[in-house]
Amino acid sequence: MMSWHDFVFSDKPSRKYVRHVFFWMSWWFYFFCSRYFLPHIITMSQQTTYLKPGALDIIQSIFIFLIQMVACYFFMYSLLPRYFSKSKYLLLPLYALFLCLSVAALTFLMNSVIAPFIETVFTNPTAPTPGKPLWSSIFYGGINLLEITAVATSIKIAKSWWFKEQERLHLEKEKVNAELHLLKGQIHPEFLLKTLNNIYSSSLIASPKAPEMLMKLSEILSYMLYECNDSEVFLEKEIKMLQDYMILEKSKFGDRLEMSILVKGCNATQKIAPLLFFHFIENSFKESSSTLNEQPWINLEIQIENNNLDMKLMNGKSIIPLAESGEVDKFDQTRRRLQLLYPRRHTIKITEEPEILMVNLTIELNEVKEYAEAL
Repeated sequence: MMSWHDFVFSDKPSRKYVRHVFFWMSWWFYFFCSRYFLPHIITMSQQTTYLKPGALDIIQSIFIFLIQMVACYFFMYSLLPRYFSKSKYLLLPLYALFLCLSVAALTFLMNSVIAPFIETVFTNPTAPTPGKPLWSSIFYGGINLLEITAVATSIKIAKSWWFKEQERLHLEKEKVNAELHLLKGQIHPEFLLKTLNNIYSSSLIASPKAPEMLMKLSEILSYMLYECNDSEVFLEKEIKMLQDYMILEKSKFGDRLEMSILVKGCNATQKIAPLLFFHFIENSFKESSSTLNEQPWINLEIQIENNNLDMKLMNGKSIIPLAESGEVDKFDQTRRRLQLLYPRRHTIKITEEPEILMVNLTIELNEVKEYAEAL
């Protein structure tokens, strides 16, 4: 069954044919009713021709309708690309006016010559020829052509804009995916080398934390390499990766860093874009490592209620302004991802105070009921 989206936007010849036939049949029905059918009902006039009642009206309407259709297609597929696309806006209305006058002249010919001839042939050959309906020809020929051309052109321009917008969004998504792969490539070497060095140091002193740290590192790398390739990942796994990452990063600070992680309301049916919070978490540790505070600290709170996720991240910051530390570009990158992936479904507020950086992020999540099948 053809959906409304396919009916309007599909480029298949069969769909385009059905779409055009539907459009022109609708216009003809409207044109015939407004020009011929309704005036007959109002005046209750009686037909005296040997044709069936209204047959001459149908012939006239079809003739004018065909002229309007040809003129409309000529405008849209010949004049519009030639002058509108090349920004020759002054010539376009002039040609449109000339086209309307031409159709009005043909309509006048139909009303004043052809229609009376048909009527005299089928009724009384000596019947006087009716007066020339000049105003009717201008209105139902030229002005009606202007109406239908304006409607058809508006639809065509709107569809062209929609296709360009979809292409732009597709390119934006491709760019975001490329940036995500670049981000993963930047994370692996630096994070891997530092963490392995820390695990090696712990193993030299036979620390019982070394095996646990190695396991967490293995899970993080597996998650980033294999599961982050999808457009969305399960929120449970994303949060677990963040917790493991923060625990491994804290091990480099030892007891010098105060860290708090609180997660409420996470369930197994929700999904989120991968590594969406990672820039903020990574930045908080960079700020903590460069801060002059005696006691660096990081506080992460994530609360999920229904399908709304609220994240609040606070950390002690460096006295170096954020713009000078080079982190603004990374935040802008995350903002672009949020705008593209969650349009009108997220709010973000980043507050920077002399010694505190706060990130408040709210996202409306997607719920996936097929979680059991995906495991």
